[in-house]
Amino acid sequence: MWVIVHAMSGMALGAVLGSAGVGFPLWGILLASLAAHALLDIVPHWDYTRRRRAWAWALADTLAAALALGLAWLILDLPGYVVWAGLISAAPDLDVLDAVLPFKKHRRLFPSHWKPYPHGKTGSLPGTVIQGLVVTGSVVVLLLAL
Repeated sequence: MWVIVHAMSGMALGAVLGSAGVGFPLWGILLASLAAHALLDIVPHWDYTRRRRAWAWALADTLAAALALGLAWLILDLPGYVVWAGLISAAPDLDVLDAVLPFKKHRRLFPSHWKPYPHGKTGSLPGTVIQGLVVTGSVVVLLLAL
């Protein structure tokens, strides 16, 4: 999944788990955000890391995630646990930046990026639609939870 997808779904999860009715502690929210990253990587999706100009995709994706997190924190003044959940959910994708850089070390630290993990894959159109639906659903959940 793209970085923006993990950031938005993490914020939505953080909003739900940190809400007054649920009240997870911060450490629980952050662990759940990491688990959500791994679960979303199972869902069939399209990754841009093997495309021409992957660096441009990676730059746009990372900037979009940073903008969303910054907007949530600085402009919308969302609770810190929401922003932290989005950041922690997106952070494992820093692990795959070497796929778009000139050197190819392919070291993966996060388990859902290891070869034996059942990483979901599909074509670019359905994979992008799926990720768009996850982002849209995350925005709806985020707005309803706050």
